[in-house]
Amino acid sequence: MDKKLWKLYFKTLLITLMGLCGLLAILYGVFMYTIGGLNRQSVDEGSLSVNEDLGVYGSQKIMNIALFGVDSQNEENKGRSDAIMIASVNGKTGKIKLISIARDTYVDVKDHGKTRINHAYAYGGPELAIQTINESFGLDITDYVSVNFDSLADVIDEMGGIELEVTEAERQQINNYLLKGEKLQESGLVHLTGPQAVSYSRIRKIGGDVMRGQRQRKVLECLFQKALEINPLAYPSYVRKFSPMVETSLSNDEILKVGSVGMKGGLMLEQAGLPNENIESDGVTIGGAWYFVYDLNQAADMIEKFIYHDVPFEQYGMDPKELAEGSNAATE
Repeated sequence: MDKKLWKLYFKTLLITLMGLCGLLAILYGVFMYTIGGLNRQSVDEGSLSVNEDLGVYGSQKIMNIALFGVDSQNEENKGRSDAIMIASVNGKTGKIKLISIARDTYVDVKDHGKTRINHAYAYGGPELAIQTINESFGLDITDYVSVNFDSLADVIDEMGGIELEVTEAERQQINNYLLKGEKLQESGLVHLTGPQAVSYSRIRKIGGDVMRGQRQRKVLECLFQKALEINPLAYPSYVRKFSPMVETSLSNDEILKVGSVGMKGGLMLEQAGLPNENIESDGVTIGGAWYFVYDLNQAADMIEKFIYHDVPFEQYGMDPKELAEGSNAATE
């Protein structure tokens, strides 16, 4: 290649690289603008009781994040985390797993003794809540996302509401819990506004905490499906609207990692909850307060197998041969 061609080659390469750098800078600027309203709060990772043994699964590129739905986020009153979930995001497969934990689960909260797991957030904010989850279930969570229930109602309304199958008993309870907006007039497959959906997710008098967790996961699943239907080009505007409603410890890099999973084709959502019919649990009154009491070590093992070995809770403890036979029968 002669000298002129070499100069042309390097000039073209340089212009291309400069163009790419400029494009990346623009995209990063759009990203920073989009998430600019997020309420960022740091946590001391050294105090979170992270289970280092889970490091053996590092090659799976799984990130576990605590999700909290709270009643208050002001400085004077952090509120109790009436909705507690673990979101497990798999960067390799694009699979997201949601595990809800009953708010009345009986655990040990550092410096506060045995009590409900949702009290940890009120006592020490997200940091103590994460530590309690890690210690109770052997996890490695270092980040969280909190959303106020009122804000969640606004998010649902911005997404156009959701459709859910609601029983007549649930309809009545929705109206009892409803804090604002119109009451729900019909049962069956209905369209719920944001306040109605939040009210639905807070029902406790039908099925107790276990069914309450199932309802919360149903609401999130509906939002998940709604998000998949949105034109990806509209995502930045939605994120910009919702970011002021969210408090999180996630860094920009971590948000980008989670976002990249969301952009994968074939995105899947799997859900589970504790306690469930596959783990022995009792409703026990201790000191005048009611709690869910179950084997936390077994629960931790169930969570580990679900997240890292794709063993659903309903298949926990089954013989591997039985699982293989069931899988083969399903494909025939």
